[in-house]
Amino acid sequence: MAGLWDMMDMAIAEELGVDVKTYIRIVECECTEEESSFIIMTIMEEDTENLEKAKAIFNKYLEDDKKANL
Repeated sequence: MAGLWDMMDMAIAEELGVDVKTYIRIVECECTEEESSFIIMTIMEEDTENLEKAKAIFNKYLEDDKKANL
């Protein structure tokens, strides 16, 4: 059974369109603390005004990761 934090991670990862492992790695290892907080809070608060900005911040790191693995 998944715990509360696991369910939150799953929901945020789904909104960002990635698997949980990728979401956690980027948020914990690549984003700044401020960026991580912004992404998480924007999605959890359903802040539609900032949703695209939060996704763009996350996707910047996702794209950098893809380039590094070529």
